[in-house]
Amino acid sequence: MNIAVIGGGAAGLTAAGSAKGANVVLFEHTEKIGKKIYITGKGRCNFTNVCDNQTFLQNVVTNAPFLRSALSKFTPYDAMELLNANGCATKTERGRRAFPLSDKASDVTKALRKYAESNGAEIRTDCRIADITKTADGFVINSLDVASHTKRTEKFDAVIMCTGGISYSVTGSDGSSYGLIEKLGHAVISGKPSLVELYVKERMSEAEGLTLKNVAVRTDGIKPIFGDMMITDNGVSGPIILTLSAYAARRDFPYNISVDFKPAMTAEELDTRILRDFGAQLNKQFKNALDLLLPKSIIPYIINRSGISSARQVNSITKSERRRLAELIKNFGLTVVGNAGLERAVVTNGGVDVKQIDPKTMQSRITAGLYFGGEILDVDALTGGYNFHIALATGYVAGTSAAEQTHD
Repeated sequence: MNIAVIGGGAAGLTAAGSAKGANVVLFEHTEKIGKKIYITGKGRCNFTNVCDNQTFLQNVVTNAPFLRSALSKFTPYDAMELLNANGCATKTERGRRAFPLSDKASDVTKALRKYAESNGAEIRTDCRIADITKTADGFVINSLDVASHTKRTEKFDAVIMCTGGISYSVTGSDGSSYGLIEKLGHAVISGKPSLVELYVKERMSEAEGLTLKNVAVRTDGIKPIFGDMMITDNGVSGPIILTLSAYAARRDFPYNISVDFKPAMTAEELDTRILRDFGAQLNKQFKNALDLLLPKSIIPYIINRSGISSARQVNSITKSERRRLAELIKNFGLTVVGNAGLERAVVTNGGVDVKQIDPKTMQSRITAGLYFGGEILDVDALTGGYNFHIALATGYVAGTSAAEQTHD
């Protein structure tokens, strides 16, 4: 039985390795496999998160229920075992994040390649798919070898699409397969940037580069998100902003968010703290009286919105002004007007509509013999190894299912 795997990333390599007993050809249209793997986790490749399925699914933003079956068939421990067995020793760090022991993403790619080739998979790089046609008993694929300009027409019993999303197109995830997928009867939900820097209308150039620790960000319809954020030249970034961008990926711009610089305190507790600080600095000007409470570079923006003159002595600030100040620190509003775009997004929100896919096998409900794995699916998660594991798990299920189906 012959299986074609389209895409040489984490999902495609895992699919090729797990399609045991089949003749597998993996097509990768760039010059080398695993290009996106190399940049994952800043080159270290956080390949999974060692947690239970419930915790895992809580970190999936889009279509989490679709993944239940795949996660039960391929767990984080399976991911570690697969890499270890193929020459990549692993380790677990803070937040249950798993990495290669070497801290080299290239070792993950090498292990996945070994896994695919140990199953006899033929890997063709610089090989572009021109067309896929469904026939009565399988598929006909027309391909072009870029280096030799050789055109091939080949027949396959099954096709596994693992062509990725449309973020970081330089890695090969450029959406070029969407037309092929739609031709085979599938709806593709328009891709949006996820896990990405947000651009805001209110520029804070004096605070650019500042990392704010232990703050919270809020927006309508999303639970408060706690952690660290950073002020950038265009807006805001950092862990909690990336998380917010995932949950708000399909929102239209503009929308409002607010930052709570002191989430551990109520407004009343913060007012008491401000009163205490002011009491120790009665003769200071307002602009010099917030250093114990806030990072210095953010203070001018707080003062500007407070309506209190920066030159006022703190002993002249009224109770109502002080309470307004506390509310401002607890609710510093920003207007999100855009984001850094798909070229800088970690993952894509969008892809093939999962309603058209059997979650137990990753096979199309529309076109028999067609399977999907990885970021091509309309499934995305937060940072922490979840997205990479989704690629591994769905690739594994697609590969095993395709092999079992073609052997029936």
